[in-house]
Amino acid sequence: MLKITTRSFSIGFFIGENMAKLIETGIQIERLNDIITRFEDGFRQIYGQNIDLSPDTPDGQMVGLLSQIKVDIEELAENIYRQLDPDVATGAWLEQRVAYAGLIRRAASYSYLRSVILTGEPLTHLYAGIVVSDPHKVRWVLTADVQLDSNGSARADFRSEELGAFNLIKNTNLTIETVTLGLTSATTFENAEIGEEEETDLQLRERFFISRTKNAQNSADAIQSKIAALPDVRQVKVLENNTKQRDKNGVEPHSLNIIVDGGADNQIAQVIYENKGAGVGLQGSTETILTVNGERRTLRFDRVTPVDVQVSMRCVRYEDFTEVDKDEIKRLLSIQKLEIGQNLSLSRLYSPINQVGGFWVKELKIGRKGQALKAENVIIQPRELARILASDITIEVE
Repeated sequence: MLKITTRSFSIGFFIGENMAKLIETGIQIERLNDIITRFEDGFRQIYGQNIDLSPDTPDGQMVGLLSQIKVDIEELAENIYRQLDPDVATGAWLEQRVAYAGLIRRAASYSYLRSVILTGEPLTHLYAGIVVSDPHKVRWVLTADVQLDSNGSARADFRSEELGAFNLIKNTNLTIETVTLGLTSATTFENAEIGEEEETDLQLRERFFISRTKNAQNSADAIQSKIAALPDVRQVKVLENNTKQRDKNGVEPHSLNIIVDGGADNQIAQVIYENKGAGVGLQGSTETILTVNGERRTLRFDRVTPVDVQVSMRCVRYEDFTEVDKDEIKRLLSIQKLEIGQNLSLSRLYSPINQVGGFWVKELKIGRKGQALKAENVIIQPRELARILASDITIEVE
């Protein structure tokens, strides 16, 4: 309780009066206007109806101060109540809610450059920790000591200096940031092994909703839920056909077609075996054989087919800006996450592009890599997953 003394008189208004309370429909709190009215009535009961409570008077300011303290407490109570609902909870509150379903937020992971080609003076010893950078200003760290052979060449792995998803194509020349005698060049041999960004509240909440079907048995929902919870599984989609004819997605009658991005084949197959209904067919180009009670069982599913999308943008720089940050535009576009079978909408790309200031977009075109680029959506098939690599983005500034 907070007791206020003013004008040398003790007044008995307590912040604890009319506190927030739970009702059948949720929580009920007192709003600011109602609080001000109640305090003003209380002041008049003590000091008389003629008291001046204008905002610019000491008593009026006291009413405002007390009212603001009271409404802050009310809104805090309301916010705590709402954070108990996983539909709206955020941050650590959401993590606490989903923990009851056995879920934890997926942490970010490093990206890797495998078998980078290093050249220099023969027999030069290179120590772990050497840093190189790529054209997108991402820094990569040598993961282990390596020695150049008698021809002055070696292969080595590099890890991104920061956690997150970083794209880089093969045959990219890297800049050597750490001064190293005997090392003259570093070139990627293959495309980067892209890491993961930390799971967002939205992604964690969606996974929690899917997990609610975990207890269902012999259902497409249960299979999707349990595969989604497996380590390293980024996405899963289950196509189900309960009819007697092949459906529009190419799924055979009374069959399931499970499409997975990431994860281990045997773990995925185990989940399918444990949850597939009797008599339900399986469709897919990936086959895994499990031995159960001495019998060999063949489980089928599909891996996603990645679809590289090219982006071409022409923009006009504002006069008061000296430069357009092309690298940041490419980074924001390349981290866009789409779902399996989801079309890439052209309008979706304007949001990340507009996060970078200093220009307006004159023309934006997209298309499957190797095909004509157009100012229209890219259609993705049910087993495909669209992605945008930074190397597939072209930006022209006028």
